[in-house]
Amino acid sequence: MKSEKKMERRALSPEEAATMYGLNVGTLANLRHARRGPKFFKIGKKVVYFIEDIEAWIRQSPVLTRDSLDISAGGM
Repeated sequence: MKSEKKMERRALSPEEAATMYGLNVGTLANLRHARRGPKFFKIGKKVVYFIEDIEAWIRQSPVLTRDSLDISAGGM
């Protein structure tokens, strides 16, 4: 559990974030330029992301499928 917490708080470079989440480094750069996408931090010229910020951004726009809806609760 302790190493899990440590990994969550580790800062990722754009290259590491892109690899970890299947994104393109250029896409992340374009999103930063447009002030969109996951929250990022600048340390001098270095850009870093935190895992929890990337995952929060990913979870903002789910695509609901028929299987993800609870039909028994009157979802459809």
